[in-house]
Amino acid sequence: MKRTRALGTVLVLLGMLSVMTGCGGDDPVVVSREALGTVVTVTAYGEDEEAVTAAIEDAYVAMAAVEAQLDAYDAASVISQFNANPYTQTVLPAEANAILNEVIVLGVGADFSPSLLGVERLYDFEGSPHVPDADDLVLAVAAANTFRRNPDGTAEFMRGDNPDARLDAGGALAPGVDLGGAAKGLAMDRAREALKASGAVTAALISSGSSTVTFGEKPDGGAWVIGIEDPRDPDEIVATFTFEGDGALSTSGDYQRYFEADGRRYHHILHPSTGRPAEGLRSLTVASATLAGVHTDILSTALFVMGPDEAQEWATDHGAALYAVDTEGRALVVPAPDDSSLKVDEKRDPEP
Repeated sequence: MKRTRALGTVLVLLGMLSVMTGCGGDDPVVVSREALGTVVTVTAYGEDEEAVTAAIEDAYVAMAAVEAQLDAYDAASVISQFNANPYTQTVLPAEANAILNEVIVLGVGADFSPSLLGVERLYDFEGSPHVPDADDLVLAVAAANTFRRNPDGTAEFMRGDNPDARLDAGGALAPGVDLGGAAKGLAMDRAREALKASGAVTAALISSGSSTVTFGEKPDGGAWVIGIEDPRDPDEIVATFTFEGDGALSTSGDYQRYFEADGRRYHHILHPSTGRPAEGLRSLTVASATLAGVHTDILSTALFVMGPDEAQEWATDHGAALYAVDTEGRALVVPAPDDSSLKVDEKRDPEP
């Protein structure tokens, strides 16, 4: 899964607690727990507290099931087993094929790559971050671009005739699949489905820090309000998104996994064509009352890679709401369509 800071990026403005709470009536049951490489909080409403609590447990089980398939950083996951033999034609997990199908539906395949694990490893964001050797980066990107998915749901990388042994399975430049840029959204969708299916939960919000999904209306009639932090001052809220009923929101930023070298910030959102950090933005949040969490998770990465102008154009053309901060600290806003229950409200200017 895409590892992010446990708290931050999106802040649910409803007085969340860090442990399970619930007093019946109009009060929600709130559970926060480590999941999906971060801390996931489920806030759920319903008449029967015991039944709501049981439904929340089912939601975490649903998220864990997706993680078991798609966590590229867990050697026991199904996708890691694929990555151990990337040049062997293998059936992808159904969850992986589901994500790749949605990338096609959204039309963002040029900006969202599932095959950059080998490139990410060169930066070693999770260990001892460093700037990759330029020639190694070229080789790793070339290997990543040989990923092939077949109509029968199988996939493989094409080894080619380059004699460099580092490209062999298990080698330092071997390619691999990492769907962390969308797996969290898919897992949260599955959790939302579990809550709905329980019949006990009338409204809920699931938040992982960088992504949020909601459904239903709170008993008091209030809206779901989600705050967006300043990418250079995490204690400050620069905008809020307000949902009534179902919604999904995701944020990508250059401050979630990064390091600095020679005065430059190297972050984990890599451009598929170069393997280098995408330029033009500090953060980007995309939200919709009609799209699912997997969609906004894909889009927050893809639109960040597109850059400010193309991201705003895509959001406008497709009826998504967007709030972004460019590299100069300027806010960029695309409101939701007039007939949407989703609203975007700027609170203050971002730090320059």
